[in-house]
Amino acid sequence: MLLAMLPILGGADVIDEVRSRGHLRVATTLDYRPFSYIDAGEKRGIDIELARLLAEHLEVELVWVATRWVDLIDDLTADRFDIAMSGISITAERAAVGDFSTPYYHTGKTILARCAIAGSLHTLADVDRPDVTVIVNPGGSNQRFVNGHIHHARIVVYPDNIGIFAALARGAADVMITDAVEARLESAADDALCMTPMREHLEPIAKAWLMPEDPHWKAQIDAFLAGLSANGTLDLIRARYEPPVPPAAR
Repeated sequence: MLLAMLPILGGADVIDEVRSRGHLRVATTLDYRPFSYIDAGEKRGIDIELARLLAEHLEVELVWVATRWVDLIDDLTADRFDIAMSGISITAERAAVGDFSTPYYHTGKTILARCAIAGSLHTLADVDRPDVTVIVNPGGSNQRFVNGHIHHARIVVYPDNIGIFAALARGAADVMITDAVEARLESAADDALCMTPMREHLEPIAKAWLMPEDPHWKAQIDAFLAGLSANGTLDLIRARYEPPVPPAAR
C-alpha cells in the first residue's frame, strides 16, 4: 500500500500541530464536481478520497471544515484549516497568503452555454456582447476571469454553485465560463447545456491544495502527492470521477 511507503517529514509547525491534536482539518466546499460534492447524502469526489488517504497516511483522524469560495482566503488567514482540498485553482491572490501544493490536475477555462446558442460561440468576443447574459458564482476563479474579461455582456452573480447550472439551463443566462472539467460533467448531465466548439481553453488552470505558509508542511504534502502519482493511485482515483466526452454543441 502506498501509504506505508511514504516517509513522514518532520520539523514543521503544521505537521506538529496536526499530530498533537490528533486530527487533520480539511476545508472543502462540497459544490464542485468532480472534486468535492454530495451524492446521495455522502461526500464524494477526487479530493474527498485523497483527503481520506492523507489522514490515513498521517495516522490521524479526518475533520471536515466547511468553506465557501468567497470565504476561502479568510478561512486560511484565520487558521480554520490545515489544508483545503476542493479542486482549487492556483491564483496569485491565493498564493499571496498561503502555499500551494504541486498541481495534481490540469484543465482550463471554457464556455458552457445553452445548447440553442452554443454553436455560435467560438471565442470570448462572441460572448462579450450586450445581447449575451453571463452567469457566474461568486468568490472563485470563475468570477475573477469574468470580471477581468467581460466588459459588454450582462453579468448575473448566482450565489449557489450547485444550482447555478440548472439556472443556466432554464434560461437565467446564456453562458457560464467555468473550468472545462466541470463543463464536461454538467453538459453530460443536462441535455440543455453544451460546451462551445472552441479549439483551446480561454486560459490554462492548474488545481492544487491550499495550505498555510510552512515549507515543511508543503514538502510533506508534495511528497505525499508524488507517491500517489508514482504508484498510479492518483490516476486510479481521477479515473473514477473523470467526466465523459461532452456532446457536441447543437
